[in-house]
Amino acid sequence: MTLTEPAFKPDDTPKEIYGPDGKPKFFDDPGMDRFVAVIMNMAQEMWVQEERLIKLEGGAPTAADQEAKLKEFIDRIFAPLREGA
Repeated sequence: MTLTEPAFKPDDTPKEIYGPDGKPKFFDDPGMDRFVAVIMNMAQEMWVQEERLIKLEGGAPTAADQEAKLKEFIDRIFAPLREGA
């Protein structure tokens, strides 16, 4: 693997989604791809904090409860994208 090649690249992925640097690109503006990556990193960090609060405030939730809270969190994060659809 070269330095410009991404760590994970499925064989069935269309080759045109990768830029010259080997990283996936989803928008015409590379700055928008970086912005989306920042937002996703922030969402991951928020979920970690959410899990910690759940455990501190209410003990150990059941797997079903935790799964429901995760779905609710993801729905809130992606709601602006779904509004336009």
